[in-house]
Amino acid sequence: MLAAAGTILLPMGPAQAQGGEWNIPMAEADDRLACVPVDDKDSDSLNQQPWTKNFIGLDDAQQYNRGTFEAGSKIGDPVTIAVIDSGVAKEREDVFGSRLLEGFDHWDAASKGQCDAFYHGTAVAAIAAGGALDENFIGVAPEANILPIRIFQNDEDGGDENKSRLLADAIRAAAEQGADVINTSLVVLPTTELQEAVDAVIAEGVVIVAATGNETKFMEDPDLEFKDQGFYPANYPDVIAVGAHNETGNWYDKTNYGENIDLLAPGQNVSFPFAGGEWQSASGTSFAAPFVAGAAALLKAEFGAEATPAWIQKRLQETAIHPPNGFNVYQGYGVLNVKDALSAPIADPGEITSTDVGMAPVEDQTSGPPLTEDERDAIAPLDPDYDPLRTEKTVAWASVGGALVLIALVLVLKKVIPKGRTRRWRPGSREIDRLPVKVDSA
Repeated sequence: MLAAAGTILLPMGPAQAQGGEWNIPMAEADDRLACVPVDDKDSDSLNQQPWTKNFIGLDDAQQYNRGTFEAGSKIGDPVTIAVIDSGVAKEREDVFGSRLLEGFDHWDAASKGQCDAFYHGTAVAAIAAGGALDENFIGVAPEANILPIRIFQNDEDGGDENKSRLLADAIRAAAEQGADVINTSLVVLPTTELQEAVDAVIAEGVVIVAATGNETKFMEDPDLEFKDQGFYPANYPDVIAVGAHNETGNWYDKTNYGENIDLLAPGQNVSFPFAGGEWQSASGTSFAAPFVAGAAALLKAEFGAEATPAWIQKRLQETAIHPPNGFNVYQGYGVLNVKDALSAPIADPGEITSTDVGMAPVEDQTSGPPLTEDERDAIAPLDPDYDPLRTEKTVAWASVGGALVLIALVLVLKKVIPKGRTRRWRPGSREIDRLPVKVDSA
């Protein structure tokens, strides 16, 4: 489900082609409805530039890649991100241009996933891969294609076992249709079908990114009844599980948490293009996940389609802004850092195409019992203190510093060399001092 909600049982009908063969069942005939695009009555104007871009180092990351393969078997092609959600509004051509592909709609075959009667899927797609809107907004991978798959209608849609099996079909179909990355900003109950679909698709090289959900649940709680375990597929270990943080790096206190959480990404007061026009802001792990899906798309594009989901997961873990000890069940491996994910040195390039890379090393992987509600308020924020001009400033200050050193050296030598000559000393005639050198770590 898109948010905490009741359960709706949806009978299934036979699959129906929608611009290609889609192995996803349509709803029964009596349940099929035409998708009516959301109107603009809930839209807002944008009063300031969204805070999210600078926080994750997006400007610098996009100097390396913007969502087009630069290596591997698909070089020159756009990465494809499947958005399994409430559809993506084709009316927002200003956001997606021609990059919104024909997809699938569980209730309305004619819409081909390009209709959003809610707003959720359009928001997710825009965050992951929206194009630039003046200086106000840009998605993480603005050259990537979007493959829309509509299997949820709104936040009252249930996440029961039937929906879990439908999601399993959608995940398999997304891979069959050429998705490189799949974003699921939704949560359902675990089923054998879902687990098998996740395992099969990841084995084919497709990255799955999932929101953990917004009910402050400890996902390893042994006392949770099955009906309350609606935090899948995020809680499968090989899925990149994403929680949320706010403008100051504080953990978003509705995030479901646990041993399988990988990262935090912006998820509170997030502004995005609204399906009905203009803008809207909202909070939740749903909006954190597409930041990571976009980052995964950039990694695929930069290092090739053969870059494995296991390596991408580890790479995002390693380059995150870490919490103390490197990991905890609330913040995972830390806050998403797209810039470092694209640019930091790679210790072992052979891992890029390996399926056996393990998780990022941490100082202490052990986790104590979950904190109480009052204790959770004390979780330290993770602030990357990101400065988009940091590199330029460093170079500039280094140049100034170097110039000052040279000036000082000239002044010293003007005094020292004449005095040395009166003592029959010549430059270069003395043994060089063997001083220890401190090597900066990479």
